Amino acid sequence: MSDKPFVFARDMEGVQHCHGENCDEYYYRPLVYGKDLFTYIAHIPPGGGVPADQKEADMYELSLYILDGQPLVTYGEDKFTMVPHTALHIQRGVMLGFENPTEKPVSLILSFTPSPKGAMNPDEMRGLMEKRGRSMITPQVMNEMAGNLLD
Repeated sequence: MSDKPFVFARDMEGVQHCHGENCDEYYYRPLVYGKDLFTYIAHIPPGGGVPADQKEADMYELSLYILDGQPLVTYGEDKFTMVPHTALHIQRGVMLGFENPTEKPVSLILSFTPSPKGAMNPDEMRGLMEKRGRSMITPQVMNEMAGNLLD
């Protein structure tokens, strides 16, 4: 257990989002692990994104907050652009996806309930990624993706 009950986003390792062997240009760093809640900050480079997925939609209720950039959001059957400091509630069963059609990175916060199974802390996340043959992305590389957002 850490000597402090909080984390700095800029100090957290990240992961590339993948569905099996297929990886997306969508990177996230877990911030909060809990039995019923999981929160991360994601960074989407220009041209990147993650497709909407019905299987994932059926498993989670989500909250989304846009920190920076203007992602094109797939929300069920709708598509719209969100801007910084807007939020969205996503009910279980509603598909959610992101595209970044701009020249600027997008950063957003996404929370899940219930928490995805498999990792309940940074060490378990690292072990899960190793088991899947993937590596954690250093905080420095993740911070470069986010531009100056977390300075």
